[in-house]
Amino acid sequence: AWEEGFAPPAPPERLSGRTVAVIGSGPTGLAAAQQLTRAGHTVAVYERDDRIGGLMRYGIPEFKMEKHHLERRIEQMRAEGTRFRTSTTVGRDVDAAELRARYDALVIATGATAWRELPVPGRELTGIHQAMEY
Repeated sequence: AWEEGFAPPAPPERLSGRTVAVIGSGPTGLAAAQQLTRAGHTVAVYERDDRIGGLMRYGIPEFKMEKHHLERRIEQMRAEGTRFRTSTTVGRDVDAAELRARYDALVIATGATAWRELPVPGRELTGIHQAMEY
């Protein structure tokens, strides 16, 4: 579909006048942002890392998902009107209350930054590692 031009940007025909901040640019944040933008809302995505993509960028190796697929989607979203704010940590660089006052709605789509231990047999064996270490 992309190669044949069947997936062009789909900006809304009219804007709703509503604004939404999406916190987190992983799979959930990007999906929500794109749907909200296409519905006519003005959407800004806030990401703590220096690049958009969350798990898709930093958690999935290139050999499992080539990053040009992610870049293509981000460019489509920009063309539709979604705005991106990178290197912005909510709670440090911008206050959550400030976002709540500035936007009509917030979508919190943050990922995990710390693992949790699972009490399963064999967890203590050599060679068993938390995936988030990588």
